[in-house]
Amino acid sequence: MDNRESKSVICESIAVKEQRVDGSCTGAKPPVLRCTLMGFERNLPINIQSKLINKKLFSTSSGRPQHSWGTGTARSASTIDKDHDDFMPKMNPWFFTGFSDGEASFMIYIQKTNSTKIGWASWVSFEINLSDKDLSILKSIKSYLKVGTVNQKSDGSCVYYIRRLPEISILIDHFDKYPLLTQKFADYLLFKSAYEILKKKEHLTIEGLHKLLAIKAVTNKGLPEVLKETFPNITLIERPSVFDSKIPDPYWLAGFSTAEGSFMVRVMDNSNSRSQVLLRFKLTQHSRDEQLMRSLVNYLDCGKIYVNERSVDFIVTKFSDITNKLIPLFGKYPIQGIKNLNYLDFLKVWQLMINDLHLTDKGVKLIRKIKAGMNLGRN
Repeated sequence: MDNRESKSVICESIAVKEQRVDGSCTGAKPPVLRCTLMGFERNLPINIQSKLINKKLFSTSSGRPQHSWGTGTARSASTIDKDHDDFMPKMNPWFFTGFSDGEASFMIYIQKTNSTKIGWASWVSFEINLSDKDLSILKSIKSYLKVGTVNQKSDGSCVYYIRRLPEISILIDHFDKYPLLTQKFADYLLFKSAYEILKKKEHLTIEGLHKLLAIKAVTNKGLPEVLKETFPNITLIERPSVFDSKIPDPYWLAGFSTAEGSFMVRVMDNSNSRSQVLLRFKLTQHSRDEQLMRSLVNYLDCGKIYVNERSVDFIVTKFSDITNKLIPLFGKYPIQGIKNLNYLDFLKVWQLMINDLHLTDKGVKLIRKIKAGMNLGRN
């Protein structure tokens, strides 16, 4: 979704998605032959995996000076030894791509400065901003890539970023091998083009600066007003297009669901005094990714698509689909971070419903208590 500060959703009094900090940019890809759809085991044993949420205040880096990006100020904290990363669970490459499709930003920065001959400084940055409740995910990403910096900030958020060109090359190697599926892929390609300009040091010339401005102008955020006014005659390039985005691996879906999914419980009071309990899984994306969202229906063989003015929702409410498809999927390819706790609560309610306890007053009371502690109700 475009430049949003919160990704919380409130729908029909249902407790929903954990709040995020700094929405992700959305992009697009050029025509590329995508991987074909791959299935997953449909009837896997349920595998409930608890996740530990590490709330320790820290800043990690790959041996560079610390920086603070985005809103808030980085807290001063000791640097964790590189060996500490060895204790992090190994992140699947497709999970990282799926999560990046939902949360990552590919940034091109151009600022006025007195430190260069042309008077302008340029750099690129890969960034993921989250609530500090999801600090563990950023640590896992850093452990997987072996580069980048994680900072926790005083405003309750945390950020993972990569700026150094040798480290950017490692990131590019990943996304070239495990490509993004959403329209964000276009921003990645523009980011990669800007990286090549910086790598060749062309940005130190006026001609190279103009190339960067032309690229930045067609990214999701575009040029800020100060750059538009200073460089009014920039010739724009064509923004890449994305076609044939199909889900290549279930780990991509686990990563994307960790970023964009909502696990919801609804309790409705009917006139006959018997309460009705409903479960809902929801993924929301910008309407430009409607094709990708529709592919979820085919991939999971369940769910429905609802297209709004600017967004598209993929929603699963059928109890048999939740039982036979979603729960086996996320049992084998787990949700991570704070959202895993919401999923485990979702699973508790599902287990009560499997045993028909939602048909009893005691069971409904317990479900209401579980629901009250999910999503935005979680401390």
